Amino acid sequence: MEHPLSHRERRATALLTAAATACLVLAACTSEEGGEPTEAPGAVESASPDVVPRTWVEREVRVRTLDRMMAEGDPQEVMDNTGDLGDRLVETRIVQEGEDGYRVELDKDEWDPAAVTFTTHLDAALAEAMSSNEVTWCEETVPGDEFVRSYLDEYGEAFDTEEEYVESIEGYVDCQS
Repeated sequence: MEHPLSHRERRATALLTAAATACLVLAACTSEEGGEPTEAPGAVESASPDVVPRTWVEREVRVRTLDRMMAEGDPQEVMDNTGDLGDRLVETRIVQEGEDGYRVELDKDEWDPAAVTFTTHLDAALAEAMSSNEVTWCEETVPGDEFVRSYLDEYGEAFDTEEEYVESIEGYVDCQS
């Protein structure tokens, strides 16, 4: 007859399993230096240099759409619609506030990704901006998140380089494709 684990052995096994799981989660979320995000918002997020990650493409479409939303409408209203998550866009310097109001910074070198712990927080703020604002300048008015999703559905894996995607996204946001 097999001897079942004693209460003490079960508890030790459970604690070791929990500790190992916690270590794996922390290792997946931090860099070798510890505590910092493993990726920057503008960084290519793939092991293969030949593939532009979908997350990069989606972020680029959202940022450029947000830029156009502010140019076409009232930037204050766009930010108000975004709610509390809009603060993350300002903290990261994706959205900058100046004398003339809010504007989107397209140069990723000017962003401050350290202000947001993980890029998922940054992407959540951009997603909220898209879902709470509309694209009004093309043929018909559509929610921003639908506009972004349409691009991804049609062009999500169409190009090989970031430059090709930027050119395509600029045309799409300008209603040319």
